[in-house]
Amino acid sequence: MIHLTEKDCINIKYELQKGRLTIPGIRTYLLGVLLYSGFTVGVSLFAATGNNVGWETLSSGWHTIYYIEMILFAINILIILFCWKINNINQKILVIAIILFTYKTALDQYIAILMFSKDRDIYDFYAPLVLMIIAIGFIVQIIVLRNWIKGIEGINKLRNKKTKKKLLFPVLFLFAVLVGTIFNNNLFMDKEIAFIFVVASVVYIAMLIGQCEFIIAAYCVFRFPSFAVNSPQKKQQYLNNKKQKKKKRKRNNY
Repeated sequence: MIHLTEKDCINIKYELQKGRLTIPGIRTYLLGVLLYSGFTVGVSLFAATGNNVGWETLSSGWHTIYYIEMILFAINILIILFCWKINNINQKILVIAIILFTYKTALDQYIAILMFSKDRDIYDFYAPLVLMIIAIGFIVQIIVLRNWIKGIEGINKLRNKKTKKKLLFPVLFLFAVLVGTIFNNNLFMDKEIAFIFVVASVVYIAMLIGQCEFIIAAYCVFRFPSFAVNSPQKKQQYLNNKKQKKKKRKRNNY
């Protein structure tokens, strides 16, 4: 991303100052992922405290995961409540938060799936599969981000043919692994978890692809002062407008 210039990212600048990535827009997004993440973690906690699993039988690692979840939920809520003023500090906090909590929300789905797989005694199968899909998701994100950066000069060219071809193979490979593994292991006997797992994987990949824009936006906010909500250019324009108004008043008085 060291090759990106302010002119290359003009569309991102618009989104940060007037579009979806304004401070109110990011706060709304964080509220949405908070609700979705709360639902998935709540469902997993319900399964974890059920009769078949039980909170006491969970390892210390799982307990730590849930304690970290509580801390992250608290941080998410505090950011939504207190980062509402339109200033540069809040903007920087929010662009970091949108990346962090997108990752969190994308991964929280698999906590619920793993807890249900524990409940139905198929955890040993789903655990390595979940890790594999998480890794594939990150690979897809790296490919998309790399091609987005290469094609971002001028008009956004994320949807160009080269990007589609490079992205098509890992996505098809992901679904081939999912469907093939489900058939080979006869997991359609448990249709609920199989269906939820496939849907969660699609959502996971989609969120990581969409997050590429957030990563570039965060880079621009920290790299280019003009991308800030209260940029030096805006202050200079404001001062110039003030001076012009004073000059007009003096002329009118004469």
